[in-house]
Amino acid sequence: MAKKLIKREALNDFAEVYTKVVKETLATNQPYPKRASGKLIESFKFVIEQQEGNDVIVINAEPYYTFVDKGVSGTIRKYNTPYSYRQFPPRIDAIRNWVRIKGLPDEAVFPIRQKIFRFGIKPTNFIGNALKEVDRLRKTGIFEESITADIIDMAKKTFGVK
Repeated sequence: MAKKLIKREALNDFAEVYTKVVKETLATNQPYPKRASGKLIESFKFVIEQQEGNDVIVINAEPYYTFVDKGVSGTIRKYNTPYSYRQFPPRIDAIRNWVRIKGLPDEAVFPIRQKIFRFGIKPTNFIGNALKEVDRLRKTGIFEESITADIIDMAKKTFGVK
């Protein structure tokens, strides 16, 4: 069976819409929007590259995006995620930066770090939620035909979304 190729224009259309929806999803996450520094939201960018003769979307983001998406189990509270704090709590510099951005006193750094270590980081599922939103938008017909169900399915498989 021949491999179905997706046009570069379709990939570009999908990537533009998807990155926009990802950014909106993070900014409006409830109950806690993920926009303290804006670094994660602004980091989502895409390029279309040639790999093995095919055009593919490469989405670049801050490396910690997967922890925000899938969550991290703590030593007490567990989530359905491949990530967990076992022996070492989260990096102190990341917590200190977040506390500074939020305008909290420096004394809050260690208690927040311990709470995250014990209770983890709740998954946001923003990757899958954004894909579902793009698929919903596609089904309403607001996009040109270039954004196909094939692209959505390919993205869901890439990110492990059901």
